[in-house]
Amino acid sequence: MFHKSEIVIVNERLYHLGIKKTDLAENIFIVGDPARATRVSEEFDRIDSEISNREYLTYTGIYRNIPVSVIGTGIGTDNVEIALVEAFIAHEFDLKTGERFQNSSPLTIIRLGTSGGVQPDVTPGSLAISSYALGLDSTGIYYDYPIDDEMLHRIETESSEILNSAISDNSRFKGKVIPYASKASTEVTDALINQAQELNVEFATGITVSSPGFYGPSSRHIEGLNNTLPDIKGSLSKLNLDGLKVHNMEMESSLLFHLCSQLGYRAGTICTVISGPNDSDSIIDYERAIGKTIKVGLNALLELNEVN
Repeated sequence: MFHKSEIVIVNERLYHLGIKKTDLAENIFIVGDPARATRVSEEFDRIDSEISNREYLTYTGIYRNIPVSVIGTGIGTDNVEIALVEAFIAHEFDLKTGERFQNSSPLTIIRLGTSGGVQPDVTPGSLAISSYALGLDSTGIYYDYPIDDEMLHRIETESSEILNSAISDNSRFKGKVIPYASKASTEVTDALINQAQELNVEFATGITVSSPGFYGPSSRHIEGLNNTLPDIKGSLSKLNLDGLKVHNMEMESSLLFHLCSQLGYRAGTICTVISGPNDSDSIIDYERAIGKTIKVGLNALLELNEVN
């Protein structure tokens, strides 16, 4: 059954991002912190537009002759969902008629983020490049998309067993944690790895866990609140699928990979690791460390456009 797309436009601009159709490039960086969007934009050779609406901040310009945008989304998969869907609409729809264009070229979207390390040998200040993501959020389950990657099935099955076995038998939520897995675009992951190696920076590749919250959902203890899962990082650090392990935890990538897979877009994530698994209350100065992440991301974008 056909349903007309329910697109919300106010004064010719998309409702949340506040952008017109011409305000977004086909190469997009997304960041959680709007201040980081400003920092990324400072690397552009030219800025053509700056649009701030609600919590979203979007810069579009040129980097090394490549049209590029950066969107500060705010924290969480729910914020990323709105940004990605509206970017999709801006790219592939006529905003006046609501009709979708045919044969639109795919967007390339790279997340430049921060994260906490999960493995005991992780080094704060190093970089984490995602090959897969594990979503503890519920946003992704509202977009049904079949998977034909056996590793995704294994990640979902084994992580669910690990997490639910760690919940007390007396908990009302026993058996109710149902994670979903998603995969980064191999092209983007490979480009990020290539450029990290070129810059000779410390990095690791693996599964990135996307948590729906910073405190309880990341097993941070706050007196007066009872966590359902006492140690999510410690539990998931045991996941080992033919050498593929959980490396870091953040709050956005699961939905990014899930939606972009459905849309046929290229997507990947590189994060600065700002804390280790046993010192989640101690965070390094990521304002300094994030510079490496931004540089690797920009260089990867250049590599991906050379391929085209």
